[in-house]
Amino acid sequence: MLRLPSGHLEEGEPLHQGAARELREEVGITVDPDTPRLATIVHHYRRPGRARLGAFFVATHWEGEPVNAEPHKCGPLVWADPHHLPENTIDYPAQGIRAWLEGHGYVPHNWERLPTAR
Repeated sequence: MLRLPSGHLEEGEPLHQGAARELREEVGITVDPDTPRLATIVHHYRRPGRARLGAFFVATHWEGEPVNAEPHKCGPLVWADPHHLPENTIDYPAQGIRAWLEGHGYVPHNWERLPTAR
């Protein structure tokens, strides 16, 4: 299954710095944390008690060559056309990519699965 480089924020870490850190940790590139542009926010519902906000950034300049810097956690890097994502792309990041391409700053994802309140 394919996804974008991602992760969680460390305690006290601003979002833009966390994005740059995750790129360094996961794909071995260095990005000035002040340069990536926020592309979209996805409010993802997984199951009760498991909703999250995903912030998707676009980085156009970096230092280094992207590599799988965590081969013990994931498979090889795959470059894909964002307009034609492979079928094995995980739906949550695919929704973020589609929102970015369509210019949506925010999209909900999977909220139709929310159990009806009684």
